[in-house]
Amino acid sequence: MLKPTPKERLTAHPAVVLLLFLAVLTASELGRILLASAASFLIPHSANRSVQLLISLFATSATVGVVLLYCLAAERRSLTSLGLNRRGALSEYALGLLGGLVLFGTAVLICGATDTLTVAREDAPLPWGMLLLFFLGYLIQGMSEELLCRSYLMVSLSRGLPLWACAMLNALLFSLIHLGNPGVSFIALVNIFLFGLFASFLTLRRGSIWMVGGLHSMWNFSQGNLFGISVSGIAGSPSLLRTELTAGEWQGLLNGSAFGLEGGLAVTAVLLIACCIVVVMPTKKTEIPSSNSELPS
Repeated sequence: MLKPTPKERLTAHPAVVLLLFLAVLTASELGRILLASAASFLIPHSANRSVQLLISLFATSATVGVVLLYCLAAERRSLTSLGLNRRGALSEYALGLLGGLVLFGTAVLICGATDTLTVAREDAPLPWGMLLLFFLGYLIQGMSEELLCRSYLMVSLSRGLPLWACAMLNALLFSLIHLGNPGVSFIALVNIFLFGLFASFLTLRRGSIWMVGGLHSMWNFSQGNLFGISVSGIAGSPSLLRTELTAGEWQGLLNGSAFGLEGGLAVTAVLLIACCIVVVMPTKKTEIPSSNSELPS
């Protein structure tokens, strides 16, 4: 179980942790905006939507930098309590990439079986270079959100709250961060909360951030660049396949309509099953025992 050591400067008061989190989140957003603005200044204004999305993905490296700088310098956190264990990192990350593809692919299969989407090959030549850049961009973006919400916030809260409450609270804030996304709906926010809850449980079970970081990144890359579906309401990236979401009231409830599959009940079903599986998953034996209450089992 991830656990801060006595030498680390973490407050035990949840309200203070949340205020500090808001400060770190604000600094991260400012850094991301500055990086994106600087990159946009160097690129012609005629750059297409795909290039703009790429810039925004790579700009999330500011979040990685701000979180690591604050945690390592201000709170004197160890890499272990951030979930950045070196042992088994590569295999955990690879399993996470596979898991992200399987989970999102399952949601696509559910929608396909209910005739709420159709998938076809793209007719245009595939921009392999752009696809590779998007893959790298999502590796950064997925890990940035996991470092912020799971490595930093959840573990910081664990000094003053039981682990189940830390998982619930960071998942709620993770969902609220997406309030401004295009086409967001109540179901979309519920699904993002469920993903945050699943990511929290998985991080605690594995004792590191590597698996969930890879899973998060591949989930997003699969949506946008394998299937050509909006990623949390954001569209416009090149993809291997072309997916058409069936229009209609009940169809939209399943496929999420403009927000993408994350706004539909197919993803709700997948994430509920994933949460149930990870709750009964055995805790990795190499983890450090925690003095806080354990994850429900």
